[in-house]
Amino acid sequence: MLLGIVFSQNLLNWDAWLSLLIGIAAFTGVTGATYIFNDISDLGEDRHHPEKQHRPIASGQVSVTVAVVFGLFLAGIGLGAAYSLGPLFLAILLTYLAQNVLYSLVLKQFVFVDVLVVAIGFVLRAIAGVIAINVFLSPWLIVCTFLLALVLAFGKRRNELEIAANPQETRAVLREYSVNDIDQLLVMVMATLLMSYSLYTFSRTDPAMMATLLFAFFAVFRYHHLVHTTNIAGQPEYLLTDRPSVVNLILWGIVAIAVLYNIPEMAVEVVQ
Repeated sequence: MLLGIVFSQNLLNWDAWLSLLIGIAAFTGVTGATYIFNDISDLGEDRHHPEKQHRPIASGQVSVTVAVVFGLFLAGIGLGAAYSLGPLFLAILLTYLAQNVLYSLVLKQFVFVDVLVVAIGFVLRAIAGVIAINVFLSPWLIVCTFLLALVLAFGKRRNELEIAANPQETRAVLREYSVNDIDQLLVMVMATLLMSYSLYTFSRTDPAMMATLLFAFFAVFRYHHLVHTTNIAGQPEYLLTDRPSVVNLILWGIVAIAVLYNIPEMAVEVVQ
């Protein structure tokens, strides 16, 4: 959700930040509720998963009743915050909620549909970030977010196939996947992601944005390496513990912001 405020050049707009933070709180609440619902619906499978069996609900540390009550509380807080941002933002959040419920109940059982639905969820978050601050929705934001989410989703499926003794017991749809198929799909989606981001840098922004391509390529190459050499794909948030990835992300952010906000030109004007 943060990409919209950065790329719309509203990084220093405090009113936009206030709306965005409310939007983030809304999505955090509803996302938490959907995770609880998903953990409850996956209870049987999670107990056979080498990692998920340690989750609070699967391990029995938190009862289903307590989880349901807490999930409803989070959903109420999230929807209330969304309502304060207007009907369109609320509609996006309700769509996200409905999508996750359908995923937990039905859609996760269909090969490829499962990862596509996950990717669409990330797109809805990105769209919500733009709607919250009322700026233009770039199609490039949708495309790149969708492809990046697909990369992460396929990486996670690959990790599940590798670490589980009987993958179909932890996630039924895994019987339809193979490591070889996912490796090919990963390469295809990664290539498409890099091509899309490359087109964005010189077709819709200052050509100087092409300076960020080096970091984008490194990020994809690094993730591909980690997927095949570590278990980091199973928990993508652990990428924030991978020092090369974090340094690369920071450098990408610095260069992107410098280009988008014309910082070099502003610095020259100040010196003169």
